[in-house]
Amino acid sequence: MFKFDWKQCGIFLFAFLCSGLLFAQNAAVPLKTTVEINGKAVLPSNGTVAGVWFFSDGENSSQLLILGHPNAGLSQTPNYRVWADLNAKDQIRINIPFNQIVDAGLLSCSVQQKAETSATATVLWEEAELPKIEATSNNATNKLSDRIELPFAPSKGISLKIKAAEQPVVVELSHFVCQTSDSVSIPISLDPVRRPQSFDPIPCSPDFRPALEQALIEWDWRMQDGIETPLEPRTYLQAIEKRLPQGLELINDIEENLAEDEDQMVEVREKWSNLTERFNALKSEEATDNAELLQQRETTAEELWKELHQTKREILLTNPLFDVGPMVFAKHVPSGFSHQLTQVYGYVSRPGGGIFVLEEPGKSMKTRLLSGDLPNGNYMHPTVSFDGKKIWFAFCETEKAPNAWHDPEKVSDRYHLYQMNADGSDVKQMTDGDFDDFSPTVLPNGDIIFSSTRRGGFHRCGGGPCFVYTLAKMNADGSDPHPISFHETNEWNPEVLNDGRIVYTRWDYVDRDAVYYQNLWSTRQDGTDVRIYYGNNTFNPCGIWESKSIPGSSKIMAIGAPHHGMSAGSIMLIDTTKGVDGSEPIKRLTPEVLYPEGEVPLPLPPQLPAMSDFDTVIPGAWQAFREADRITTLSEEQKRWPVHCFKSPWPLSEKYFIASYSFDKLLGEAGPNIPNQFGIYFCDAFGNRELVYRDPNISSVWAMPLAERPEKPNYLSTLPEKDVPSTGQFFIQNIYESWPWKMPENIKSLRIVQVLPKTTPNANNPMVGAANASPGKQILGTVPVEEDGSVFFEMPAKTPVLFQALDENGKMVQGMRSLVYLQPGESASCTGCHENRMSSVPLTQSIASKKETPTQIKPGPDGSKPLSYPILVQPVLDRLCVECHNNDKAEGNINLTGEPEGQYTKSYNALIPFVSYTAWGLPEGNYEPMTTPYRFGTHASKLIKILDDGHYDCQLTDEDKERLYSWIDGANALFYGTFNVENQKRQQMGERIEGPDLE
Repeated sequence: MFKFDWKQCGIFLFAFLCSGLLFAQNAAVPLKTTVEINGKAVLPSNGTVAGVWFFSDGENSSQLLILGHPNAGLSQTPNYRVWADLNAKDQIRINIPFNQIVDAGLLSCSVQQKAETSATATVLWEEAELPKIEATSNNATNKLSDRIELPFAPSKGISLKIKAAEQPVVVELSHFVCQTSDSVSIPISLDPVRRPQSFDPIPCSPDFRPALEQALIEWDWRMQDGIETPLEPRTYLQAIEKRLPQGLELINDIEENLAEDEDQMVEVREKWSNLTERFNALKSEEATDNAELLQQRETTAEELWKELHQTKREILLTNPLFDVGPMVFAKHVPSGFSHQLTQVYGYVSRPGGGIFVLEEPGKSMKTRLLSGDLPNGNYMHPTVSFDGKKIWFAFCETEKAPNAWHDPEKVSDRYHLYQMNADGSDVKQMTDGDFDDFSPTVLPNGDIIFSSTRRGGFHRCGGGPCFVYTLAKMNADGSDPHPISFHETNEWNPEVLNDGRIVYTRWDYVDRDAVYYQNLWSTRQDGTDVRIYYGNNTFNPCGIWESKSIPGSSKIMAIGAPHHGMSAGSIMLIDTTKGVDGSEPIKRLTPEVLYPEGEVPLPLPPQLPAMSDFDTVIPGAWQAFREADRITTLSEEQKRWPVHCFKSPWPLSEKYFIASYSFDKLLGEAGPNIPNQFGIYFCDAFGNRELVYRDPNISSVWAMPLAERPEKPNYLSTLPEKDVPSTGQFFIQNIYESWPWKMPENIKSLRIVQVLPKTTPNANNPMVGAANASPGKQILGTVPVEEDGSVFFEMPAKTPVLFQALDENGKMVQGMRSLVYLQPGESASCTGCHENRMSSVPLTQSIASKKETPTQIKPGPDGSKPLSYPILVQPVLDRLCVECHNNDKAEGNINLTGEPEGQYTKSYNALIPFVSYTAWGLPEGNYEPMTTPYRFGTHASKLIKILDDGHYDCQLTDEDKERLYSWIDGANALFYGTFNVENQKRQQMGERIEGPDLE
């Protein structure tokens, strides 16, 4: 009869519902395994590609894990494992659907009890109209059989029932097989019924019992190594061979840099050498066809593989850096719209989760809920104050997930910032209003920098409404929340660097591609001295998020992530001493994960209101494969787990870090990711990763130690506290310091162009000119450039601007496609125009630096502020051109009258093909990422060449030229100076408006 294999440690109790109890389905749809606990049907946790299914009926319920895949392993057949941890007198029944058995035969499974007491477990196969077959074990006498078998007829339903006697018991079941009448062995699939996706709050799972914790950890090892995975499966020996050098690198590094106990490391090294010797001996054994010897070798290899992983885990945990004490983290349901922009909007938040503490990471998965008094909602971005006494986080109260992208029932939902004590007491809401506030960062003085939609405005591409959020700041008590960034588009994840500056992600796509420029900038704690930190002219990855400073290092750790998906991807180190662009400053800490969208296609998700499980596949993907330093060869892990990803790294050093990881694929715009993607891991730079916590039903992210940490420098603000001016001062040492192209030495003036935030939602709604998804523009004016290239001028504060270098004729030689702004009273400076930031330029006393007062901006011509093509350009055309280019006489089929035509006027529509402007995708891919001098604007415009060469007797005055050059260069050939539809109608008719709604 059946035998029970006692070699494994753990107890699986398994129960199958009879076919009559299975819910009705279409006959073409395979039936799934169902589970009852004490007679009650229980649904599993949300599904995962890693094949983890957790069943429980509440906090104190018995627990069941089903681990496996319908098609897995080198033979691509099911090989499920079941772990059951039963309370005394409880029972679990697992019902196997009859449709997967093709013939009468014999059912069998291996059973092992995992208990140190004299607890008794009973395992029964049941089939209608046949006698029950059972095995009973008492661990004190070790009497449980190795296997249990049942004669089976395919017309009958079958179930497996596990019962505990008077004490709790743990059982492991495996090797589920049906042997048919013609002696063919068919592995049995236990693929469970799926938990229906829901718009209601996603429940958190109860903590795992210790035996199930270990089962989950061991299963995680299997999935990492490709043991019994659906894709890229590997043998135990192949897995060991790959892990041995990684473990040795870990041992060498700990011994060399971190070990506190030399004797302990001697033991560790000896143990690793012993594992290596045993592996080499096993690998060198002669090949054999003997089935019994092959099975024995496989069993030995599995035992060695398990011992190696357990040893490696113990070694990793001996690292004092991982002795972090309790960790705070968020159980978080990813947004209903996977996009780097929308992932933080309250109106697409999905309820579920909370702020939790993991009491003993690496030793136990026991957690403690801190945010228990809050209503249903979504939690993000927990962070701990430097003294370890306060926790800040973002929370959006919501009762249901959105059932569509523009769900009217959700439109007013917003994230606000909350604070509580480290023990979860005294929870306080610190911000309110019709704003999304998130990503709090505690400054050394206790104040808070965060991201907020308080500046106002909307993003320029895609649908919406998508609010712009930028850096904001408030006092420690929550008072005076206000924007400190006046950037035109979005900003994320502020973090205090070790030198006291703030590093953050900024979306910077003025007049260029929207996809590639979500990279790193820095500022001081008061919002001054804003400058590029890394990547503003880099294609790959698409963007960088969740950057963190590293203790004792000038480098930072961050995530290389997609544009059209939430911020998750590959973890990297960035060393700006090696450069501020390109691949040279980047070291990939997780090279097995390629950059989503930038190196591997980012799959599309099901769109709301359809809800998806992990195995839902939608055709199509986002990809942004520009010429760049890209890895194009898929790693073994990338093939095994397509678009797997990391999130929320917390560095402990340059080589060791805490992070969340997902075997499941990251999905892109415009639907949701699965709710339970991420678990928390201890990781190193050698490829070792150990699971420390995973809730099988909901993602666990943003883990960090709940402890005091070294304070960072507190920058004292240089801004005036009294008599605060409305302006600031800007100094350029030498405009000819340029890189990578030399600036022509004929620059005579600098044009200052204000970049206007979009005040209406949705791309090109309305357009302000021919340039696709363009920001608004207006011209503040010009200032002279001294002979030595120096410039010193005053400009309005809180005003995003870009600069354009003009030649002796007033034509643009080179222009910015980014922007700067000043705080009130700020004095800012730069070395040159796109200078090489990796070289130092000696400070010299320039002509402009000798000036006692800054130059005042000379205003541009009428119609340049607010911008109005009819007022700025049409008067020149009326005086010089309309005589030959009118309704009755349109020479060259060109009509240059100011009559409205479509969105613009006849003259604008006629001239726009003859001017050069820069825009997302135009011209020729916009020559991304950087431009050479003379590439855009008047020097590249056919219209200006025609006029310069002499166009009949058309003679332009200096004012005429300034008007045309201001339009083509300064305004990037836009038509309107506002996004306000009613004011645009007035401007189209040549009327004046007061100005844009938001400046």
